[in-house]
Amino acid sequence: MAQLDDASDLVLSMQEIERLRKILNQPVDPNSLNSTKSEKYRERLMASHLLGDKVMTGQLLYEWLAFEPLGDAKWRLVEWLWDQGRRDEATATINELIQERREPTQNVRLRALAAYLNIQENNLAKAAMQVAQAEATIQYEFNRLSRSGSMPFWIARAELEFFLAKSELESAQGKWTKAIDTSKLALSKGKDLFRMTNLVSNEDHRSFGRRVVLMSQGQLGMRQTNAGLYADAEWTYRDAFKMVKQFGFNENQLTVLYDRVADLYNASGQFTDALLFAQKSERILVAQNIAPTTTRWIQTQLRVNTALAGEEKWQLLLEKMDALDVATQDKNLSDIASQPEIRALALIKIKRHTDALALLDPHFKHQSIHLGADHFLSTLTRGLIATAMWQNNQIDPARQMFDEVVKQFNAPQSTTGDFAETSIQRKIKRFILQSYMQLLAKSATTQTQDAQALFQIADQIGTSSVQQALTEAAVRAGVKVTGLSDIIRKEQDARNELATLNFYIGNQQSLPADKRNPQAVEQMRVRKFELEKARKEYKSQIQQSYPEYFQLLQPKSPSHREIAQQLKEDELFISILPTEDQTYVWAIDAKGNLQFHNASLTERDMLSTVTRIRQTLDVAELGPRAPRFGFADSYRIYKELLSPLEKSLAGKSHLIIATSGPLAQLPLAVLTRSETSANEEVKANWLIKDFAISHVPTANGWLSLKKLGQQPSSTQALMAWGDPIFDAKIKPIAPASQSTSVRSSAMLRSVDTTLRTVLDPDSYVTYSKLPALPETRQEVLELAKIMSADPVHDVILGANATRQSVLQSNASGTLGMKQVVVFATHGLLAGDLPNLNQPALAMAATSNPNESPLLTLEDVLSLKLNADWVVLSACNTAGADGKAEEALSGLARGFFFAGSRSLLVTHWSVESESAVQLTTHTFAAYQKSPTVRRAEALRQAMLETMKVPKYAHPTFWAPYALVGEGGR
Repeated sequence: MAQLDDASDLVLSMQEIERLRKILNQPVDPNSLNSTKSEKYRERLMASHLLGDKVMTGQLLYEWLAFEPLGDAKWRLVEWLWDQGRRDEATATINELIQERREPTQNVRLRALAAYLNIQENNLAKAAMQVAQAEATIQYEFNRLSRSGSMPFWIARAELEFFLAKSELESAQGKWTKAIDTSKLALSKGKDLFRMTNLVSNEDHRSFGRRVVLMSQGQLGMRQTNAGLYADAEWTYRDAFKMVKQFGFNENQLTVLYDRVADLYNASGQFTDALLFAQKSERILVAQNIAPTTTRWIQTQLRVNTALAGEEKWQLLLEKMDALDVATQDKNLSDIASQPEIRALALIKIKRHTDALALLDPHFKHQSIHLGADHFLSTLTRGLIATAMWQNNQIDPARQMFDEVVKQFNAPQSTTGDFAETSIQRKIKRFILQSYMQLLAKSATTQTQDAQALFQIADQIGTSSVQQALTEAAVRAGVKVTGLSDIIRKEQDARNELATLNFYIGNQQSLPADKRNPQAVEQMRVRKFELEKARKEYKSQIQQSYPEYFQLLQPKSPSHREIAQQLKEDELFISILPTEDQTYVWAIDAKGNLQFHNASLTERDMLSTVTRIRQTLDVAELGPRAPRFGFADSYRIYKELLSPLEKSLAGKSHLIIATSGPLAQLPLAVLTRSETSANEEVKANWLIKDFAISHVPTANGWLSLKKLGQQPSSTQALMAWGDPIFDAKIKPIAPASQSTSVRSSAMLRSVDTTLRTVLDPDSYVTYSKLPALPETRQEVLELAKIMSADPVHDVILGANATRQSVLQSNASGTLGMKQVVVFATHGLLAGDLPNLNQPALAMAATSNPNESPLLTLEDVLSLKLNADWVVLSACNTAGADGKAEEALSGLARGFFFAGSRSLLVTHWSVESESAVQLTTHTFAAYQKSPTVRRAEALRQAMLETMKVPKYAHPTFWAPYALVGEGGR
């Protein structure tokens, strides 16, 4: 809302101070022209502002107002009064202005400012009234205004300020989707204003017109980030920097944009990028001599600190925090700079447990008063307290507190939180859960109940990695369900309003005491408790009336006994969780026996080992020149993780294995049970030779699938989509020769995330340039032949393989009657394309620009399937960032919810002939015997394929993995 640049934060030289004092002390000639006097007051006001002399600023404004009551002085006085905490006077003054300034563009701008002030006071009803009256003025009076001279500029500016205020109101009301849409309208007006700066001669107005487009993009990106729409925000900033590059903005104008991008990357977990942008902003502030005791500087330091915590640079983080403490200790700003959770995490990491407890105890008391003891943030703080107590050898009270924290994390009212969890919050939560696991692991090998508790916590950690994207997609899909939709909308509006209230309360707590508004904060707290009560009621309704949907929102970690009840005598359920200091492994059999051990392999060890193995697997294009498989690494994983389970493995033929993180990027069929000499692929003791293997993301997901498996299977064979055309303007590519073709499969972002940056718009994916997949045509036709399907009606190829064709097949009920559903196409990640904020499958493009070619996770959740298999035969789980594996896991759970019992997925680019052999052998075996397990059918196909000498290397026989329920 400020009309003046925030320049009072500058550190001025003595020479500059002297110059500004001379300007300030020059009297205004009472006999000069009014225009000259106005210009003189503007000059003196700028000097007083730069000097930080707020008393003189007020005095000058009242002097200026006395001789020019209809000029700019009264407008600026509103802001000065508000800044001084004289809010009632500010409100009265702006109400006078609204009555005095009836010219439509000025009246709209004043009402927008009045709305903004009312929002700060949490007076949303008055703010809504001002917005409505401004909107009516725009609707009924702007069309009568002249479009000559500078008027188009002022019309655009008024509309821009109106949309900014309306977006602020909608955000405060919890209407985040509307707030984002309104921010987009503001950005559109900002771009209009940018093009109109030549219509005004005043340099201040022209400068505002140039800067405001970046301000508008910053607001839109911030709204998207706060809503958890990180991919959308990244594309907003990409467009902003594209404009920066095109029009050559001075870097000094980019601090707000750098700050917003740093916020985005801190929230999404891209901490290296967040640090880069936060330090860009930091360097500009240093060059501008911004004082280290100002809010601008402190906020930049907080972004740097968050990124350092994400990168686990604990010592450097604490040094930065200590320096900030020194700078702010005498300025009543220490509350703003404290970041207690991050500071405590760093203190715990470097073994300063007592210091951490001294910080956390009063912080939890403060949160209990202002947020409630059961709030998610309060629970995080308690979890850190428990961790510090445990590491300080206070074992019993720590364990009791850990128990309470875990229960609170799992409480129904915590579903989706009341905000989009940031990556640093998820990092802290994971650290707390892992700390509790470390405590329990010391006794879990001898105490069964501790091993059981460990198992449920591990499943919770595995679930949380993909839960947020799945929850958001589930909410969007659920809104289309009659009955459920009204409850969801009410719950979401309450959640979002709560988030906004918490944001404003947090901001108030971080302000200096003389800038706080206790009355507004108390009103917000009352409203907050009303909303929390309402949300619990809404969630209770969802849980009781729509239990399957609720399970999707908040999966419940099963006990080992619940798992055992669903196992057959020859099955073994294995759960593997790599963490930062060790890997936990559990085995459960049908009798309820639970075996536990912890291996020395860390999460980092696992990532490097899996990466080395994959480098010897994703080599199908090399044919006979493929490098020797990584036998040593393969055996190391088996020896560390599964060899201690040999007793439990005895007599079993089907392994159901829950993995997450790096291990989920590897089909465990390629593990070897003994050391293997060079070039002995055929003789190698592959795990798949002894066991059929089903991969599952989590135990709770598998349990849901077992219940689904109790329904009768569909009677019709297959429906398949393949060889989609990604560029509607070109003709289809003829399939390449099978003997030499390697299918290009990619979760595209996983190819190289380091090449993608908002500063370079060309580093993003273009849909029309996705690699074509002509080889998949023959594969799906062969599958149709094996399954005795109709190749004309059941196989959709090329330009016809559109998203719309999938949705139409679903709407007609045809899709729900198929045993096997095949998508031979690319998988995309959130952010790969504009407005793509969830995983998706790439379908054929159409000539209709309004028709999306993407089958998103939200679409998947809306499908009605009764399929034994869904085949995703061109998706790739590669990628050190883990994003592709998470996306695949999210898609898998989406298909499971839609009604599929299992997925058949590829882990790397496949050679076409061996791929066709694998899939056709799999379904031939499945069709041949009515009792053969799905996992066993795939196992038999792998064994048949590896018998062919040229396919003995696992790059050819092991790219497919069965995810989900591998039984029959």
